[in-house]
Amino acid sequence: MNVEKINKTVKVDLKEGFKKILPEIFEDNKINFEKLKALLSGEIIEKEDDRFYFNWAGKSNVFKFIQASAYGTLKPDKEKSIDFDKTENVVIVGENLETLKLLLKPYFGKVKMIYIDPPYNTGKDRIYKDNFEEPLKDYLEKTGQIDSEGNKLTTNTEASGRYHSDWLDFMYPRLFLARSLLKEDGVIFISIDDHEVHHLRMIMDEIFGEDNFVANLKWKKKKQPSFLHNQVSSITEYVVVFAKDIQQLSKLSLKKIAGDTKPLFNSSNNESIKILPKGIRANFEKGIINKGKIQIRTMTIEYLDDVIVENGRTLNEFRLKGRFRDTQDNINDYAKKDLIFITSNYALRRDVSEEEKLKQKMITDLLLDWGQNQDAFDELYKIFNGKIPFDNPKPTLLIKNLAKSSTTINDIILDFFAGSGSTGHAVWDSNKEDGGNRKFILVQLDEPVDEKSETGKNALSLGLKTVADICIERLRRVSEKYKNGITSSLAKSEARNDKINNNQDFGFKVFRVDKSNFNLKDEFEIKAGEDVEELKKKYLEWLGIWIDEPLVSNWQKIDVVYEIILKEGLNLNSKIEKVRIKNNNFYYVKDAGKSLDFYISLDEKIDNETIEEIRTTKYKNKMFVFLDKALTDDDKINLTSFVRLKVI
Repeated sequence: MNVEKINKTVKVDLKEGFKKILPEIFEDNKINFEKLKALLSGEIIEKEDDRFYFNWAGKSNVFKFIQASAYGTLKPDKEKSIDFDKTENVVIVGENLETLKLLLKPYFGKVKMIYIDPPYNTGKDRIYKDNFEEPLKDYLEKTGQIDSEGNKLTTNTEASGRYHSDWLDFMYPRLFLARSLLKEDGVIFISIDDHEVHHLRMIMDEIFGEDNFVANLKWKKKKQPSFLHNQVSSITEYVVVFAKDIQQLSKLSLKKIAGDTKPLFNSSNNESIKILPKGIRANFEKGIINKGKIQIRTMTIEYLDDVIVENGRTLNEFRLKGRFRDTQDNINDYAKKDLIFITSNYALRRDVSEEEKLKQKMITDLLLDWGQNQDAFDELYKIFNGKIPFDNPKPTLLIKNLAKSSTTINDIILDFFAGSGSTGHAVWDSNKEDGGNRKFILVQLDEPVDEKSETGKNALSLGLKTVADICIERLRRVSEKYKNGITSSLAKSEARNDKINNNQDFGFKVFRVDKSNFNLKDEFEIKAGEDVEELKKKYLEWLGIWIDEPLVSNWQKIDVVYEIILKEGLNLNSKIEKVRIKNNNFYYVKDAGKSLDFYISLDEKIDNETIEEIRTTKYKNKMFVFLDKALTDDDKINLTSFVRLKVI
C-alpha cells in the first residue's frame, strides 16, 4: 500500500542538484567524496593557502541557516488584498529567509528579475538575527508568536565586534536562495552604497560566480551634493548586477528598433548614385518603372534606368539617384540577404533583419536620469496626501527602467526587501506603458515603524503601524487610482468608439508568514543537551488542547489548502475550485503553468460511494489528499491502486 504523508516542513536539499549532473557519485543516497575527488582530479585545490577565498567569523554557520528547515506557512489575508481571486500579484508579510524557503519549490527557476534594496549596514540599519541552533525558538519568532528580546530586528551598530560579519551572515543565505528562484536567463539587481559594496561583490562572486558579473551601475540619487562629509560628497549609489547565466542573459536595453522595415533614404544626406542588382523584390507583380524623377513625400529620387518587373522581381540591374542613408556595400549586403524591396509608389525600403531586432540600445553603467531620492519622496507625498510615512524609498523610475531593460511582458519580478512597495508600483507602471502582464512578488517583514521619527509619526497618523502596512496601503491607493483611470478612459472610448485595454492587473493577494497548520511537535531537531523544555511547553500551549491531532487547533480549510499548495510545488496563483464528488466536499487545485493539480478533502469521513467514484477513469492517476483518520485501511488499499494518495 503506497500511501504518502504530506511533508510538514520545507528543507533545502542541495543533493538534488548534484544528482542531476553527477548521479554516479551517490551511494545509498549519500555523496561518495572519494568518487567526486576522482572525477575532479586535477581540478581540486588541496590546501586553503593555494587559493584566494573570502571568509569571515562564523561563515560556516551560514550553510546551516540555508539548510535549516522552514517550519512555517503562508496564510491568505483576503481582507487586505485587492481582487484576490483574479490577481496574479503577491505580497507576503513576514521574515524573508523563511519566505524564500517556502517559495523555493513552487517558484524554482521561475523569476526573471530580482530587485532588492537591502539594509546598507550604515550603523543604524536593522537586520534579522537568524537562529539555527534553536529551530523551535527561531520558528516561533519568525511566525510572530514569541520574541524573547521584544524585537525581530537588531540594530547593527559599528561598535559591534561582528559589524561586517553579522551583515554578511544576514545577506549570504538570502542571496543563495534567491539565485535558485531565478530563471536561467534571469538577473538580479541590488541597490547598495559604499559601506558594503565591496563585500557584496565578493559574496555575489561566490554565490553566482565571477563570470556572471554584469555591471556595477552608478545611480545618481540626488542633484545637489551634501557637504556633511569632510573629503568627498557623494551623489551616487550602486546597483550591483549579476546574471544567473550570463551566456543566456539578453542585452540590458530600454530602446528597441521600431517597426519591421526602414527606408533606404534620408533627406538630410547628400545625393549619391547607387547600383541595385537584379532580383530585387517589388510590391507589384509585373510592369515597367520608367526612368525619371519621382517625388516621394518631400524627397525626390531619380531612376537613371528603366526597371522591368516580372513575378514580383526586377529582371535587370539599375541605377538610382537619391539621398541614400546607406553605403553601396551595405546595399549590396541587404540585396544579398533579400531585404530590399520596391514599394507600390516606387520608393525603396528594406526589411529589418533579425540581428538588428536583437540589437538594442544598451543601458550604460551611469544612470543619470533614472529618478532621484527627491522623486521618491514626492511620489509618497502625493500618494499619502501630503505625508511621507517611510524613510529612503527608491523612485519607481529606477526600478521601472531596470524592469523594462531586463524583462518581457509576462515575466515575474521579485523583491524580498519590499519596503514601501516601490517595486510593485514600478511593475504596474511598466505594464501601463507597454500593455504588459508582468507579475510581482513582494516580501516585507511586519517591522514596527519608528514612533520617534517624523516618518514613523506620519505612518501612525495614517493608521499604519508596520512597514508592511505602508507597503500594502501604498499599493491599495495606487491600484485605486489606476483602476479609476481605466474606468474613465473606457467611458471616453465608448463615446469615441475606440478600444481601451481594461484587463490589466492592478490587484494583489496578501499572504502572511504564520505558524504551520500541521502539528510539528515531532519535527523539530533539537541539539543534544539543550534545555528546550520551556520552548516545548510554549509550543504545546500554542497548539492548544489538540496536541495529538495532525492539525493545530482552530485551523482553517483554506489555510491548509494553501500550505499543501506550497509543499507540493504549485504556485500561489493556482486556481482553487470547490467541488463535490458524490457525498464529500473537495477543493480542486490546478497550477496550469506547471500542469500540476490535486484534489483535497478535509472531511472527517470519506464515504464509500465517494471512493468508488474516485476509482473511475475520470480520476485515474490524479493526486488526492485526505485526513489520515478519514480513511480506513481498506479505503487506502482501494485508492492507492488507482490514484496517487497522500494523507495528513
